[in-house]
Amino acid sequence: MKSDFLIDSLADSAEPVRPMSVGQSRLMLGGAALFTVVAVLVLFGPRVDLAQGTASPVILMIAGLFALAAVASGWAATRLAQPAVGGSQHGALWTVGAIALLPAISLIEFLLGNLAPAEPEGVINCLTYGTLSSLVTLAVLTWRLKKGAPVLPERAGLYAGLAAGAVGAFAITLECNFDGLAHMTLGHVGVVATMAMIGRFGISRLIRW
Repeated sequence: MKSDFLIDSLADSAEPVRPMSVGQSRLMLGGAALFTVVAVLVLFGPRVDLAQGTASPVILMIAGLFALAAVASGWAATRLAQPAVGGSQHGALWTVGAIALLPAISLIEFLLGNLAPAEPEGVINCLTYGTLSSLVTLAVLTWRLKKGAPVLPERAGLYAGLAAGAVGAFAITLECNFDGLAHMTLGHVGVVATMAMIGRFGISRLIRW
C-alpha cells in the first residue's frame, strides 16, 4: 500500500538525533539570570540599605521568594521542553503561589484602610525595568523550548514567563529603594504577572510543534 511505502521511506531516511540536554538548558538559564542580576546592579547600583548591610528581613524574604520562584519555574520549564508525558510539574506553582501572598496581604490592608499608597512613578519604573530585565531569561527559555518538543506548550510557556518574570523581579528588588507593600505588589509582583501572561498566551504559540 502507498501508506506503507511512505512509512518505510520515512523510516529509512530517519537518523538518530541527540536529545536536548536538560542540564545544559538549566546552565544557560542560570547564566541568563546571573547576567541579568549583575547588569541591573551595575547599571543602577544596589539598594542603599543592601549596600550598607542593613536591609530589612522583609525585603530579603521578598527577594528570596522571587529567587525561589525563578528556580522552581525555570526547573519546570526546562523539564517540559522534553517530549515526555506525565510530568505535570505542578510543584513550581506552590512556590509561585507564595508570591501571591503579597497581593493578598495588600488587599486586606487596603480594605482595612492601612495600606500606604504607592508612588506611581516608582511603580511604573519598576514595572518597566523589571519587565525589560526579564527578556534575556525569556529569550533563552523560548529558544530552548522551541528547540525541544514540549507536549504541553501552554504550561511550558507559562512556566517560562513565570521564571523570566521572577528573575526580573528579583533583580529590581535588589536595586529598588522603595519598601511599601503596595509598591512591591504593583511594581514587583506585577512583573511576574505580566511575564506569566506573555509566556502563557504569547510564547506558547511560538513553541508549538
